[in-house]
Amino acid sequence: MIDSTLGLLVGSDAMDPAKIGELTAKLEKQLKENPNVTQTWLMLGNGYYLQGKIAMAIGVFEKAIGVNPQFPYFHYYLGICFYRAIRLDEAIIALKKVVELAPSMVMANYWLGIAYFHKGAYQESRLAFESLLQGNSESTIAHYHAALACIASQDLNSARSHLETLVKLGNKDPQVFVHLGEVNFRMNRIDDAIAVYRQGLELNPANIPLQKALSYLTDIQWP
Repeated sequence: MIDSTLGLLVGSDAMDPAKIGELTAKLEKQLKENPNVTQTWLMLGNGYYLQGKIAMAIGVFEKAIGVNPQFPYFHYYLGICFYRAIRLDEAIIALKKVVELAPSMVMANYWLGIAYFHKGAYQESRLAFESLLQGNSESTIAHYHAALACIASQDLNSARSHLETLVKLGNKDPQVFVHLGEVNFRMNRIDDAIAVYRQGLELNPANIPLQKALSYLTDIQWP
């Protein structure tokens, strides 16, 4: 039942703003008549979110938690709304509650990692993304963001491990090769950096950052 509700919420993103407004008005009326319907709270909060009314969405999810404090999706969407409002400490508290209530909701760790990263808590950010990887060791997004957190905290060995895993998984994103080359360069693994840049350019021959990085290491300027 929850899955179908979440599918409706995703589909609502393409709705006309006026229709979303009509929907939220109907949902508000329904909640006054029966405040115990989980799906109504979810749809109303996300309706406000889709309209850009983040403060109102926060208010809805906070009220929803008052009705059912053990329902993890209320805390999950509240955490995302807090993040969008740049209320990072509150986002972290809400998302940690999701992890506590429903450890299988791996995307809570994703948003938790993002919130920690933008707070500058890079070690905690890395741990959140690596917690996600415990349930899905091939998650591209988790390896990538874990690598960025490792780079920010100067843990180059771990960053290199995450980025190399992405390459082994067949990831072709030029940014992966840019970061891996930079990490190898900073670790004084110059030959490895050159090889990575060349590998990235084989897959992305028109990528300017890769071209410049390779040129910097291979085009020797003679006096």
